[in-house]
Amino acid sequence: MKKVFTATLAILLTLAFFTACGKQDKKTADAPAADVESFTTIGEALALEGIESEHKSCSETSFVYAFKLGDDYWRLIADLSEEESAALWDLDITDENYDAKYLELTSQLKITKCEKLNDQMLTDEEMKALEGQTGEKLLEDGWTSGMGYNLDEMEFYLSYGPFEYTVVFEAKEKLENTDDFDELEAIRDLMIKSVACTGLSDAATDLPEANAE
Repeated sequence: MKKVFTATLAILLTLAFFTACGKQDKKTADAPAADVESFTTIGEALALEGIESEHKSCSETSFVYAFKLGDDYWRLIADLSEEESAALWDLDITDENYDAKYLELTSQLKITKCEKLNDQMLTDEEMKALEGQTGEKLLEDGWTSGMGYNLDEMEFYLSYGPFEYTVVFEAKEKLENTDDFDELEAIRDLMIKSVACTGLSDAATDLPEANAE
């Protein structure tokens, strides 16, 4: 079972806020064709059927919506005015009308940037090339902690760019899950057996540097 890490109260509240914002993993058998690049508002994307793996977040200046539709991965960014940002953060998550109010506020946001993320996913050849390398290679390339790990299977769920990967390592001895266990340090000297992309990670809503200023 994946380990869920302890976080600060502030982080927990933020996660709770955005988990409630969007119902994740809405799935249908076949996602309809949609010209996402022609959308002008966030509401057009929110109204789509067949959305999978939703991730939403907002800052004082931007709202970010990342999702999978069919075989494509998208990230939409909307600039927020001070009033729009304040209105979103002022919503009461315990309000029974929270979802409706949230949808009303976000639907009208104007999209300022639309990104197709597919080309940021490692190819099969790139994932295969990591086999036999050590975790040091991943750390040097900027891989970060993802959703946890399964030490019984030596699976680590790591993020690279906007995607999450399951990386299986070979270990000479079983690792112990202690209170101060540091997964990134633990994999540093371990050999990579396999790498597989599992979809968008929470990092999919991290703003590109140009938008984070």
